[in-house]
Amino acid sequence: MKNSIKLIFILFIIIVFIWSCKKDEEEDTSPDTPTIELNLGNDTTIINGTSIILDAGNPGATYIWSTGVNTQTLEVTTSGTYWVTVSKESVTKSDTINIIFQYELVRTETDFGSFLMWLYNQTSLHKNNFLSLTTQSFYDSLIFHRVINEFVIQGGDPEGTGYGGPGYTIPAEFVSEITHVYGAVGAARLADNVNPEKESNGSQFYIVDDNNGEHGLDGNYTVFGIVIDGMNVVEAISEVPVDTNNRPIENVYMNQVIIEIFTDTQLLNDYGFVIP
Repeated sequence: MKNSIKLIFILFIIIVFIWSCKKDEEEDTSPDTPTIELNLGNDTTIINGTSIILDAGNPGATYIWSTGVNTQTLEVTTSGTYWVTVSKESVTKSDTINIIFQYELVRTETDFGSFLMWLYNQTSLHKNNFLSLTTQSFYDSLIFHRVINEFVIQGGDPEGTGYGGPGYTIPAEFVSEITHVYGAVGAARLADNVNPEKESNGSQFYIVDDNNGEHGLDGNYTVFGIVIDGMNVVEAISEVPVDTNNRPIENVYMNQVIIEIFTDTQLLNDYGFVIP
């Protein structure tokens, strides 16, 4: 009987010891087990944005992005599907997100056809103003009141005289790399003697119709866009008969000026235009 009790006691001690060792092992290893929280977010459409930062989180982990980058964050500037794989010791997790960049461009319809203008993000005051006026249908039915072949065509004056506007000016936005190339869209303004700050008229704009550009205007007039399609239409307008004041003898109307939305892929495929 004593031997049986002794044996049971020994077995009990062994069981308690084994259970204790297992519990200690679980307590020792569980805090060291890495965890990964990964969420790049939902598919995203960005309008008129220049980039978006994707963050894979989990500092101290290793990263492999679909672009080959191995950092925690990735700056995305073009449309596409992006994925990342995050690894920490023996744990690995992946996530994917689809990014679409869309851009607002301005199309001007005339009796000669239409032309399409890209507006630069670097000249945001002029860009936002032009988009706002376009949304308000401000330009619809206005004329090109000044036309000089192999120089510029100019319009956007609600009075049609060259002296009108929306009642305000816009601070100059000179950007050294944005110049008066062929097809450049610039903002008209009053002369230096009454406008030493070179502020732009709130609505009047011109389009350069010189194959060599008009770089003598650089740094004096704000360039805020460029025609990416329809320069043949601009050329046709530039050749209409004008009077001694360079005003078309027969009015050339902007029948309708509207905003159209394109992806960067569409701009490249349809017009060969790469987002600057």
